[in-house]
Amino acid sequence: MSQSKRRSREELRELVLGAALELIRDEGLGAEPTMVSYQRVFDHLERVNGVRVTRASVHERIWDSQEHFQHEVLLRASKSESGIPQTTDVAIETFERTRGLPPAARMAEMARSAAPANLAVSEADDLFYSWVGMTMSMAKDPKLQDSVRSELADAASSLYAGFKEQTSALLRSVGASIGMRPRQDLFPAGVDGFEVIAQLGIALSEGVSVRTRFDKSELPDVELNTGTDGEAQTWTAFAAGYWALLNTFLEVDPDVHPELGTDPA
Repeated sequence: MSQSKRRSREELRELVLGAALELIRDEGLGAEPTMVSYQRVFDHLERVNGVRVTRASVHERIWDSQEHFQHEVLLRASKSESGIPQTTDVAIETFERTRGLPPAARMAEMARSAAPANLAVSEADDLFYSWVGMTMSMAKDPKLQDSVRSELADAASSLYAGFKEQTSALLRSVGASIGMRPRQDLFPAGVDGFEVIAQLGIALSEGVSVRTRFDKSELPDVELNTGTDGEAQTWTAFAAGYWALLNTFLEVDPDVHPELGTDPA
C-alpha cells in the first residue's frame, strides 16, 4: 500500500500544498509560468521526503483540476502573519523608554522604532507581496471562472481587512496611552481617523516594499535631527513617511494633556 493511501484526504491535501510552497520557495515564482503542476510537486515530495503521491490520489478527489489546485496554492501562500505582534512588542518597549517626553516626541520615537519592525515582517518573506499581488491580479482575470475570481478576491480583501483592523487597533491603543487623537478639524464626525491613518500607512508600506525589494538603495535611511537634544537620528524611509502621516493627522488630546492644548508639536 502506498504512503498516500494511508493518509486521510485532509492530511494528503496539507502534504501536497506544503510541498508546493516548498517547491516555489526553492525555485522562485518564475520556475513555471503557471505556478506548479501536479507532477512537479509529486516529484518534489518523492525526492525530498520519500513520499509517493499519484495524480489519481488527488485529482477529482481533492481538487477538481490542476488549475483548482494551483489556485489553492496561491490562496494559501498569500496568507501571512501581519507583523502586529512584533510591532506591538517594539511599541511597548518604546512607550516605556520614552516616559517623560512630550506626547508628540513619544509618537515620533514610536514611528521611528515600531514602523520598521512591522515592515520587516513582510520583508522577511521574499515572496509575500508577490503572492498578494498575484492574488489581486488573478482576481481580476476575466478568463477565470466567476467562482474562482470571487474566491481570490475574497482572500485578498480578507487579508487587507484583517491587517487594517489590527493596525487601527494598535494606533488607537498607542494614541490613547500617549494622549494623542485624530485631528478634530480634519475628520468629520463619525469618521474613524485611526482607520484612515492605518489605510494610508498600509499603502505606504506596500509602496516602500515594492520599491526596495528591487534595490534597497532606492530608499536609503535618512538622518534627521530628532533626538531629545536635537541630535541626529537614523530613520528608515518608511518610518519617516509614517511619522509624516502621524504629524499631519494627529493632535494632542486636551482631555489628557490640558496644559498642552491640541498642538501636535
